[in-house]
Amino acid sequence: MSIKGPRGVELVQGEPITLAASAARTAGANGTSIFVGGERSWFMFVLNIANASATDAGDTLDVYIDFSLDDSMWINVVHFTQRAGNAVAANIYTATVYPTSASAAPVDVTSDVAAGTIRTTILGPYVRARWAIADVGGDDATHTFSVTAYTL
Repeated sequence: MSIKGPRGVELVQGEPITLAASAARTAGANGTSIFVGGERSWFMFVLNIANASATDAGDTLDVYIDFSLDDSMWINVVHFTQRAGNAVAANIYTATVYPTSASAAPVDVTSDVAAGTIRTTILGPYVRARWAIADVGGDDATHTFSVTAYTL
């Protein structure tokens, strides 16, 4: 008997999920909340920055992955490496969340994790991408990127 996830995909086959389609963005935002249910136990997130950033050196792009138990209170799980506004090449970053055991101690989740950090022990039935764009000059911070997840 096959077991299907909330979007009708066979769980044993894995599933790609678009959290943020490729687009040029000039401001921070929360991506669309996606219901992934409780059947998944492994997530690989991919941040694909499609172009060189041609903005000011002080401009930044921060991309996060958040999980939620109720689609209202969000817990930051991944904070990809911060992208400088004058980065010269396209980049692809991955982050894997695969809880193999519970945390040894309670985890304070009231703030985002530091750039380049993953909280590997936290999952929830809802997931979203989120991003913040800082524009020090106020005129040209544009970053083209996408965020996808692959789940098992």
